[in-house]
Amino acid sequence: MGSAEEKRIEDELSYPILLAEQVRAAAEVAESFKLDCAEVGKQVDRLSQMLRTLVRSTTSVQSLYERPIRRVVSEVSNNLERALGLVRKCKRQSILRRVVRITSATDFRKVSVLLDASIGDMRWLMGVLDTENNGTASGIFLSLPPIASNDPIISWVWSYIATVQMGQLIDRIEAANNLTSLARDNDRNKKITV
Repeated sequence: MGSAEEKRIEDELSYPILLAEQVRAAAEVAESFKLDCAEVGKQVDRLSQMLRTLVRSTTSVQSLYERPIRRVVSEVSNNLERALGLVRKCKRQSILRRVVRITSATDFRKVSVLLDASIGDMRWLMGVLDTENNGTASGIFLSLPPIASNDPIISWVWSYIATVQMGQLIDRIEAANNLTSLARDNDRNKKITV
């Protein structure tokens, strides 16, 4: 499993949920860029719902493959921290502070893109963890999340390992065979798999 210092997965998930609540509260009291803050709030609401669903699904699974969860949750947390920092700038401030903290529509576009990527990563993660109902004929969920857009092999390896750990027997066999095939391709794939 993980090292003794590693937090339980439920504890890891509580931080981004708390961040999402803080972003939502800050968006509600924003006085400048109200529409942009409201849009960030909607994206954060979607993320919060997905995170809460993930908490429920992780507690109901006996054998859970945590690596992709930890990686995605870390990225989601980073993006929520950026959103919180931006939305907090929209709170009522003195003129001097507003001049010092310049916020632009470009900042909101950047945060929106990051939050959309987090939503895509969470959607992918939920699909990987839903070994029973992921809508595939084989029971192995393969798609490319934004977090792995520069290295698609990672998402394949994570999906196969999740299936080996949590899937039905026939799907486990197929996933193990696919991992073996990937590892035979080159040394880099072996290292990723290990």
